[in-house]
Amino acid sequence: MNYGLMTGVLLFCFASGTVAEEMATQQYFCKRAGTPITVDGKLDEAVWQEAAEMKFRLTTDGAPPRFATTARMLWDETYLYVGYHCVDEDIWATMTQRDDHLWEEEVVEIFIDADGDRRGYVEIEVNPLNTLLDLFILNRNNRPAKSMFDWDSQGIRHAVYVDGDVARRDGKDNFWSVEIAMPWEDFPTAPHLPPEPGDVWLVNLYRIDRFREEMELSTWSPTGAPNYHMPGSFGKLVFSQ
Repeated sequence: MNYGLMTGVLLFCFASGTVAEEMATQQYFCKRAGTPITVDGKLDEAVWQEAAEMKFRLTTDGAPPRFATTARMLWDETYLYVGYHCVDEDIWATMTQRDDHLWEEEVVEIFIDADGDRRGYVEIEVNPLNTLLDLFILNRNNRPAKSMFDWDSQGIRHAVYVDGDVARRDGKDNFWSVEIAMPWEDFPTAPHLPPEPGDVWLVNLYRIDRFREEMELSTWSPTGAPNYHMPGSFGKLVFSQ
């Protein structure tokens, strides 16, 4: 996705300072799952509670978002897992076709740079209707040089649980949660597959929430701008036992 229209002239304003300094320090120790995970969107297996939380902040300045989001990650011999919990008073989405422009509504996203070159990465998005967008991005100078929509994961699994009503726009919803299981075959540039403890990949996780006329962009590792495609801000995903 190209967030150029959102970025505008603000992009250069955050090249240095507190947010940029914090971006360089983000890391997450991704534990190996000791028990199987059922991908149903509910995040109710005990193994998820063993994974540390990633707490999202506003991507521009690192402030707390209006609607809280947390994520957790795990891995096993077959998949890299990510689970999101999104507080949301008005959950909504309308897009139902794979590779629709999900970022134009409400969505969670993950960008994964398995070899750490900050130039090519997998992008996965899932909306509250469990619609999937999967593509590969070639990035130059914090701008997508090519968005490869014809790239598809052949084995990805994903599910959504909604505590509310996606079709109802009355502000009486509670939360939605997402589970995604990404097969290792999706990451051919990684140094080891499956990863070995101690391997480090680069990732960032995002959420777009639209409440009435407002759009809120939150992330695990703030980019310092209303732009997600900034590989220099990706955090470190450290694989552990």
